[in-house]
Amino acid sequence: MDWFHCNQCFTKRGSKFAVSSCGHICCEACIQSQCSVCGASCSYLAISDEMKPQEKVFFKDPMKLIQSRMQHITQIATFQQTQMERVIAHFKHKSIELERRLKEVTEQAYQLSELKRENADLKKQLSELKRETAELKKPLSQRRQVSPGQFHTETQRMTLPVAVTSPTPTSFSTPTTQTPNVLQLPFMSGLSVQSPRH
Repeated sequence: MDWFHCNQCFTKRGSKFAVSSCGHICCEACIQSQCSVCGASCSYLAISDEMKPQEKVFFKDPMKLIQSRMQHITQIATFQQTQMERVIAHFKHKSIELERRLKEVTEQAYQLSELKRENADLKKQLSELKRETAELKKPLSQRRQVSPGQFHTETQRMTLPVAVTSPTPTSFSTPTTQTPNVLQLPFMSGLSVQSPRH
């Protein structure tokens, strides 16, 4: 180290050097209770291999420190870049998955809309069928409400044709009295009406 020397006597030789708390390097011969350079009360740290790393760093070659730091910085940057790539890959995967789910939900929403429309059409058709069925049932219900007495009364009001039987030929029978003529009514079973004798 070309820059290393005693700040008081500028010697580079000697077995022992120390650095003061005020930042001056002194050889063993120049060490005093007060700094021989600035005169401040100070303490001294012996320069040796037993110093802590944060103390040794002040006596290392800056270029070597830069190279070492650059390697360390490169490792840090590589580590962080790898982590960032993992995060990006994760969010890309999530984005693809969300797009797929969005497409599924959109299709399901469309299908649901179609089902609702079909359901509304079916309800409309069902309502129409119920209305038509009710219309068809009206005559039947009215017929069921007619009583037998009403039916008999209405039947008597109807004009029905009367079938008159002709007299029995005399060549086929020998009755002493003439058989009365009978009126047949088709809707009255077992009943007969006698016509006036000729």
